[in-house]
Amino acid sequence: MASLSNLKQIPPLSSPTGVGHRHNYIPELEQYPTINLKNELLNPSAHRFSVGHSFIPVESESVPKRISRTFFDGGFWESLAEARSEKTREQAPLISKTADYIAYVLDLYSRFKLKVFPHTQQLSAERIAQYAETRDWVNSSVRYIAWHVHLFKLAIAGVDDVVRVYNKITDNNAGMGPVLKSPTQTQITCMAWRPLCAFELVVGCRQGLCFWIIDNNLHLGRTINPSHTLKHPDNLPISSLQWNKDGTLLATASIGDRAILIWHPDSKKLKPLKRLGPPGSLLSWSPCNEWIFAATVDRVFRVWKCHDRWTSDRWVCDGGNVQAACWSPYGRFLLFASTAEPILYRLQFVQLLLQSSKSDDKEVLPVADLNACTLDSSKHTLIGGTVQQLVWDPQGKYLVITFKSTNSIAIFRTYIQKYDLQISGGYYLNGQTTAEYPSFVCFQPLNKDNDRSVLTIGWSTGRIQFYALD
Repeated sequence: MASLSNLKQIPPLSSPTGVGHRHNYIPELEQYPTINLKNELLNPSAHRFSVGHSFIPVESESVPKRISRTFFDGGFWESLAEARSEKTREQAPLISKTADYIAYVLDLYSRFKLKVFPHTQQLSAERIAQYAETRDWVNSSVRYIAWHVHLFKLAIAGVDDVVRVYNKITDNNAGMGPVLKSPTQTQITCMAWRPLCAFELVVGCRQGLCFWIIDNNLHLGRTINPSHTLKHPDNLPISSLQWNKDGTLLATASIGDRAILIWHPDSKKLKPLKRLGPPGSLLSWSPCNEWIFAATVDRVFRVWKCHDRWTSDRWVCDGGNVQAACWSPYGRFLLFASTAEPILYRLQFVQLLLQSSKSDDKEVLPVADLNACTLDSSKHTLIGGTVQQLVWDPQGKYLVITFKSTNSIAIFRTYIQKYDLQISGGYYLNGQTTAEYPSFVCFQPLNKDNDRSVLTIGWSTGRIQFYALD
């Protein structure tokens, strides 16, 4: 079984530009944008031009027109708040009194609903953060990072509920693309580019799903609203989302709902996958399109068979819940870790391709000991503990692990054979300071713009680092 004690410090960082945050020197990485999200959060106007800032609000706007505009911009609740504002009370007292009565009736209904259905209470940000893939999701400058499957497009969601899109640096482009912000997009938890589609990005947030159509010509400003939105049937936040391989189906989970929802975005229809048990927290669609891994907020997790009438196999952890999981590049193996113990487990799916198998025949095996240990006696580098995130590179050579309470990144080497998986010691990677830790990590997919295992790291300082592992 692999261990963290066998990890070595990654080779020294070097770059002819003297930037000092890239592994050795790879010319292709010079075309990657330099990103520090904290700088943009502190001074967004210094980096991007916003279309909304170029228009001056109309002061002579009538009250009904202002409420109507607020409704179309922010939805019902925003328009109700506008109708009850001090400005509206001064200009139209009757409208404000009517809005107060509507708010009172809705409050009574909400209280009654909570007594009958207590599980429908609004989920707090702290509750969402408990199961988020991002470390310290509530305060982290970087909340999620998503690479386009086929193109050089990088979407980064920040704590300010803004999604910034970056492109490759060229002679005519500094790498900065459009900025996506909307009142219907708050508390972003996940997002993904649609496969086989150049311009569509879906964002999972408190309000549901926001679909953005991003035109290559949109560089100057901020798109005002997403192309369309889809809400959870119970108005719950989206905790996790995953596209299938060809982009025709979208799976979502919510920590307030027991069902996994399978959306048909083009027809805006959905199919709930219902089973008794706790609500879902994490989804991962296998690269071969055969299975969906679904973790819950409790010990139970399932693997759904996509092409067998959506049947599922059920497992139960010894304790805690599954915090992180990832598939091997061809979907033969699934790795996962729970919050109960610092052990990495393997679930094998090769036999399913050869013969039918019941869940009892598929054995869960421990493959790596992730207990915290000290690696460097001189610097007291502590690594390990409860897992925060697992990512496997698209070539199947490297497994990257981050942790909830220690700041170093573990990089294991993996060797995938037809019926076997071997994991051996690799490297560990630290931030620029001892206090800096990885908030979110992911690999850039292989495509015409990239043939390397490029690890993308969103550090707690807001710095985005690109690290080529081969």
